[in-house]
Amino acid sequence: MDVEGPATSRVRHGPHERTFVLLHGLGGSGLNWLQVAPGLARIGRVLVPDLLGFGETPRAGRSSTLMAQRRMLSALIREVGGGRVILAGNSMGGGIGILTAAVDPRAVAGLVLTASIFPQVRGWRPHPLVVAAFAAYRSPVAGEWLVRRRFGPVDPQLAVRASLAMIAADARSVPPEMVRLMAAQVRARSEDPDAGPAFLEAARSMLRLGRSPARAAGAIDAIRCPVLVLHGRRDRLVPAAYAEDVLRSHPDWSGRVFPDLGHVPQMEAPDRWLAEVADWSRVIG
Repeated sequence: MDVEGPATSRVRHGPHERTFVLLHGLGGSGLNWLQVAPGLARIGRVLVPDLLGFGETPRAGRSSTLMAQRRMLSALIREVGGGRVILAGNSMGGGIGILTAAVDPRAVAGLVLTASIFPQVRGWRPHPLVVAAFAAYRSPVAGEWLVRRRFGPVDPQLAVRASLAMIAADARSVPPEMVRLMAAQVRARSEDPDAGPAFLEAARSMLRLGRSPARAAGAIDAIRCPVLVLHGRRDRLVPAAYAEDVLRSHPDWSGRVFPDLGHVPQMEAPDRWLAEVADWSRVIG
């Protein structure tokens, strides 16, 4: 597609009364939604873009910050037509969905926040490895070094399994075929000199938002569409306490915390994720 520059998106055709747009997280791609896209297509059209600088969408001179992703997403929604859409975002994708719903409310009919980034809650912190990695991303020297290591020559299968060991409560819940697809993409990304800089720019953009809790809270409070929050109790990247805090302060939102899942519920238990979304979408109409 041409959305203010080249962009890659996977499409599943379904009933045109409803369109879902699925947004992946930092370091991910549209592959992260392949397990749920066919099921969602039973109740609506499904669009799964690779965000700017991720998967098969190049930056092509564009930025990969959260606000740049938000602008690209709004342009994508206008391009596909069909009126308002339901945004489903995982991790960073949830943050992009929040910003889009706040800034471009006429485009968003509903929001599904899956292990989304949320404002921090005192007394709760991500896994120490996650804290250390983001501390390194903040540093000009350490950040560049860590990203070169991440996107340098690696064993793709080993890299994917190491990532799943952190983001999933049980890495064995992700089927081998998904591991193979993700490994093939890791191999391709390791040959793209822009992959590392795009990742680092997006990570630093998330850090800037995290250092502005009032801005993040303001965006959340500006959302006017129905919201469903789905989170894993065993999420090592975004503690479930963050999601629960937001749900307490927004009693009109719907929510479910899965006791046995981690940071990618749509990959760990796709049938359960689909059931929650299908029930909620019937309620909101």
